[in-house]
Amino acid sequence: MPVRKTESRIPESFQASDFGEAVVAADARSALVSFITSPVVVGRENVYVVYVTDTGLASSIQSFEWSISENAGPPNVQSTPEGEFSYVPTTIGFLDLTVRMLDSGNAQLGTLSLAQGIVEPNVELEALVAGAKNEPGPGISSPDVARELVNDHNPYYQSVQLQTPESGDAFKRFVYSMVFDGALQRSAADRKSHLQELAASLNDDRANFQTLAAQGAGVCGVRLALLAMFRPDMLQFTELPEPPDQRALADEDLREALAALDEQKLIDLFNLVRFPKSNITQCARIFEALRDHYFPGTNFNDVITGMSATRLHWIIRHFREGPLIRT
Repeated sequence: MPVRKTESRIPESFQASDFGEAVVAADARSALVSFITSPVVVGRENVYVVYVTDTGLASSIQSFEWSISENAGPPNVQSTPEGEFSYVPTTIGFLDLTVRMLDSGNAQLGTLSLAQGIVEPNVELEALVAGAKNEPGPGISSPDVARELVNDHNPYYQSVQLQTPESGDAFKRFVYSMVFDGALQRSAADRKSHLQELAASLNDDRANFQTLAAQGAGVCGVRLALLAMFRPDMLQFTELPEPPDQRALADEDLREALAALDEQKLIDLFNLVRFPKSNITQCARIFEALRDHYFPGTNFNDVITGMSATRLHWIIRHFREGPLIRT
């Protein structure tokens, strides 16, 4: 059965649109999610995922047929054994994508379609990149990362909101900086490969899941164990020792507890970090929770500007390495 465990459920209290641009079947038994919200950008890869949440339908599907055309041109038809498909747009205009879910005899069991605009890369950013090459002094830090954030993820980090609102844009600026840092740490290809390894582990026997979970996942580099601490009925809030040698052993124990969680909980955690939209949203939720835990009553403007940014430094360390026991 090609409908993998990782595409068989959407986390409770979430819907497909929480992951990206989504289309849900009329019978609600399946959904198509696009990593990037329309319009997509020429020359930049996008990923599409089909969820089949109805067990009867999932048990009958044997393959997925993807048909994608640009500007009403001839369709590019490809088949995949699993409900995931990557595509790089080639021409400005629009694209139409249809995925057919087929049984062993290639009879159609369901279909989902999505139309998206296609635009050129952000003109202002490209002008800045080009100008920086011709001007003395420092240029744009990592043009490739800047292109990814501006062209692909801009709607997601721009829309983050504090659960307890406060004035100013300090929180959004902080989230943006952490998304940028996460994308800077590992290339998009490396992040995609890591997510594929996590998916393979969850869909098989989880033999190497504990090892894979040592690395942060997705665009922000969210560690699954940390995310599980802030999800209902998963892991207790656990602080790790600050000394690196002690922390390594404690983190291994924490990942062992993570790997022992119910399979459905692990699948939910994976899907929350898999998509850029939900990854950024969960990253923002963790930042707010860490701020509330360690610096209650402090707004994010003070976190960033006050005490020589000591609080900001600690929140980043708690996110990347901990939470840590502060002595």
